[in-house]
Amino acid sequence: MIELYDFKLIKSGKEIEVYHYKDKKMLRGYMRRKREIERKNELEKEKKENEWAEIVEIWGCDEEKEKLQKEQAQVKEEQTLKTKFSISRTRTNIRRLVNTNPYLNQFLTLTFAKSMPSLDPANNLFNLFIKRITYNYPEFRYIAVNEFQKDTYFDGRIKPEGGSVHYHLLCNLGPKDTSTEKLFQWERKFATKYWQNGFVKIKEVRQVTNMGAYFCKYLGKDMFDKRMFRKKKFFCSQTLDKPVEMTGDKAFSFFNKYVKSITPIFEKTFSSEYTGKVDYSAYSLLENV
Repeated sequence: MIELYDFKLIKSGKEIEVYHYKDKKMLRGYMRRKREIERKNELEKEKKENEWAEIVEIWGCDEEKEKLQKEQAQVKEEQTLKTKFSISRTRTNIRRLVNTNPYLNQFLTLTFAKSMPSLDPANNLFNLFIKRITYNYPEFRYIAVNEFQKDTYFDGRIKPEGGSVHYHLLCNLGPKDTSTEKLFQWERKFATKYWQNGFVKIKEVRQVTNMGAYFCKYLGKDMFDKRMFRKKKFFCSQTLDKPVEMTGDKAFSFFNKYVKSITPIFEKTFSSEYTGKVDYSAYSLLENV
């Protein structure tokens, strides 16, 4: 279904985001297909450019090589901008998903005892870890991101294969007794039974207002290491609640009933070629509705 709108509201638990499009109406219902077409065209363009680069390298003159170098520099700059956009979009998706599922209040970090610089085998072991837990705890829910440790040792020496993979999770499984001794015992037992590849650290984070923003603080640009190119940036349970997006009259109705009387915690006006001028504001409800 295609819809024109100039007012959008996204509800992620108690966190509300409002977009007011000032210059033009947005079209909803075709963006996914548009992105698929754009992605296909990008891959075709990249394939042709690589083929042309090989031809120029073998047969091309200096003038053609110089032209190719300029084109490659422009492509690299465009890729950098796309990476920045990807970082922002991934952070936003994770933040909204976390805030929509506030019962995820246990922060787990999984590391490898031995060097694990390759993402695919690391993800395979992580998937086995998830299967072990869900077999024993069918109600287990989680959101996880994978990162790479630093590419250098403490003394500054470079790691030949790069930093190891590690995982950060927000989940609903943790110890009832959080005393130091009991916590340590739980971590060792949990690692032995489920992780079996290294070490586990757990931290309870119940007293946090915006859990999504808190979790995203741990997501540095390292998670977009070149080894992450075209790889999945985060994992989550398929049964998690999803943020609710409203547009048009439905968004106005919700805003006037629950949000209008609240002071925004953040406001910003931005513009882009696609959206035009947009007024953005964020709110925090006193209770979930």
